[in-house]
Amino acid sequence: MGLVFSLILIFPSRLPAEVNSEKPPYQIKFGTMSPADSAWTEIPNKILIPLVNSMFGNKLKLVVYYGGIMGDDQEILEKIKEGKLDACSCTNQGTVKVVPDLSVLTLPLLFQSYDEIDFVTQKLRKYIETRFEEQGFKLLFIIDTGFLYFFSKDNPSTFEKMRTQKVFSWFGEIQERTFNYLGINPISITIPELAPSISKSMTNAGAGPASWLLATQMYPYMKYVLEEPLFYGPSTGFISKRKLDFITSDLRAKPAEFSGIQRSFSAFQNSVAAESYLERKGIRDEKLRKVGRELISWIKQQKLESPEQVSEIIFRIFRESEAAWLRSIREFEAECFRGFFARGMKKARLEESDRRTLLLATGRVWDEFSGQLYPSTLLSGIKNRLIQYRAKKSNPAGPE
Repeated sequence: MGLVFSLILIFPSRLPAEVNSEKPPYQIKFGTMSPADSAWTEIPNKILIPLVNSMFGNKLKLVVYYGGIMGDDQEILEKIKEGKLDACSCTNQGTVKVVPDLSVLTLPLLFQSYDEIDFVTQKLRKYIETRFEEQGFKLLFIIDTGFLYFFSKDNPSTFEKMRTQKVFSWFGEIQERTFNYLGINPISITIPELAPSISKSMTNAGAGPASWLLATQMYPYMKYVLEEPLFYGPSTGFISKRKLDFITSDLRAKPAEFSGIQRSFSAFQNSVAAESYLERKGIRDEKLRKVGRELISWIKQQKLESPEQVSEIIFRIFRESEAAWLRSIREFEAECFRGFFARGMKKARLEESDRRTLLLATGRVWDEFSGQLYPSTLLSGIKNRLIQYRAKKSNPAGPE
């Protein structure tokens, strides 16, 4: 799995997800750095996109360019601005480029679990959607880049030991500044440079998601991992409002086109049988089949009565699958760690004095970027919600 994953990342497919000689009248073209066959893209690639493309016939299709063939997040955003692409499935870098407020979610030691992340992002959902709309986008989904753990060639139990290593930094200025406050001067590199920098011994330590460590085949070079994650990174998908408005207005102006989409949608609803559909698509994994069954059941209950509802259905089908998508990504992270430890990687724990140093550095970073990258009120609101959430978790019988 890891070898296949890494080869896809290093030698990405040169083709979009959907290839059809008959060009549909409406296409929504995505760019993403994620490989086509990965934990991040398995559910959309195997379930969501085929479903959307099937239920609208050959009249509206989602086309995804995987593996960075449209560039990194910044280049994808430029292509959206130029009208060459319509949407991005972005890592943390692209997400905070569009909505800098969301850099608050990447602060060191802000979250202790994925449950806390889900709690906070659910509470912030409307706020996040509004901030994307202000930038000309409609938010399609929020998933994980993942927790970022500190991996290293040598034991990282003290910062004195870390300072002797060649630490990479790719996650942005919050990560870099955190390292600075710990007395570490990291080597700034881009995501595509990560694997080569480690294989060539240019770097030998740094923070990143476990799944990326597997995907880039960096894990054989890393012998230790700090047991507590240092950062969290969100991933988001969003579509240009300009593109969505064009599709809606064009369908209004062309009743025959909309009627054709309605007929395709109705025919799909009336004819599709979940089990046979999943068999035809070659979906064997039971977890994926469960997602497919639930989405097909949901599709059968929907009505398509106006051009506006075309994009609404696309957004809702992604939203309906988001919980399962997150579970899949997180299960893969756990699977990665099981594989790492089976192959000899060891957990490391910071000594107590260095743990206090980390907490002090964390506080300085939170304060430094408050009011710059994100509103101070946003951070204070998240902190208050987390205090309440943790208190409730520790005392389930307590008051709401």
